[in-house]
Amino acid sequence: MDYFACSGGNRSRWSAGLIANKSTRFPQSVRLLKTAATFAVWLGLVLCLGRSTASAQFIDGIAAIVNDKVITFSEVKKQVDPTEKLLRQSYTGPELVDKVKEARLNALKSLIERQLIIQDFNKTGYFVPENIVDDRVKEVINSQFEGDRTAFVKTLLANGVSLDNYRQDTREQIIVQYMRQKNVSSAVIVSPYRIEQYYQENLKQFVQDEQVHLHIIFLRKTLFKPTRTKADGTTEEYDPQEEILKEIVYKLDTGSVFDELARSYSEGPKREQGGDLGWVTRDTLRPELRDIAFGLKPGQHSAIVPTDDGFYLLRVEDVKRSSVQPIAEAREQIEKTLLLEERQKLQQDWIDGLRSKAFIKMF
Repeated sequence: MDYFACSGGNRSRWSAGLIANKSTRFPQSVRLLKTAATFAVWLGLVLCLGRSTASAQFIDGIAAIVNDKVITFSEVKKQVDPTEKLLRQSYTGPELVDKVKEARLNALKSLIERQLIIQDFNKTGYFVPENIVDDRVKEVINSQFEGDRTAFVKTLLANGVSLDNYRQDTREQIIVQYMRQKNVSSAVIVSPYRIEQYYQENLKQFVQDEQVHLHIIFLRKTLFKPTRTKADGTTEEYDPQEEILKEIVYKLDTGSVFDELARSYSEGPKREQGGDLGWVTRDTLRPELRDIAFGLKPGQHSAIVPTDDGFYLLRVEDVKRSSVQPIAEAREQIEKTLLLEERQKLQQDWIDGLRSKAFIKMF
């Protein structure tokens, strides 16, 4: 409650409202009719205003009603725009249409949930003091605009957002955060038995695939291959890069250190680290290298491996065979998973309770 103050006047008016509701006891159908009638009047006013303006002017539509609060299409659009931009980079055609529809529906559901939480907060008679909002805005200005309030305001205006609207949005974010903390207990305890049960039921998650500690030397293929005359007088094309790698293999076989040669010659990743890729599994390696790498013993290097883009030389430092992670090592991660699941369930139960007591209409 440190962040919130109680308004005596608001609480009195709200209490009086509860007493009035208890004395009148309107049936649910009557309350819905009253809500629908109010909505019809409101909609009529909007349409009349629309007819009185230029025909090209955009009239915002109604996406949903949550009790006495209207959620507009523009609010949904503002919420979903960043997601839509990402979707349009990854999908096209009918698949894009389906993904966008799904994203818009999820955005609308999120706005409905947000409104239910805010309305539940307002019923408590508490409010967010202005200094709390001021502090949150200052945090944003300091962290994102290096303390330049003018730049912050100009950025808001450039995005069509007034400072008052930004403060209101910040206030609502604080409310939602507070209500989630208040209604979804953080003191959830997971028993040792539940951890062991999860471990046994999800044993496949804790199977550790075979791994090798791999070092590589990579040389790119030459684009234009020269020719040379063989001992029998015929000519052949050859790649100078492959010849360099043959010399490297000879040096390795006569006692040179793989890491030092990688730093001197390799054109591949981790050159400065001696071509050390660390521990890798089969599915992280390209098919041409997979079986070769996992067929080597610790300390062995491969022959030259030609690929479409170049030549590889592999060396295995060490090997970890496939095994099951012990429960002692997995316990902490399992506990985090179960705590998250339990908190999500508590939150969903809380939201479902708010929904059951609200009038919600989606269009």
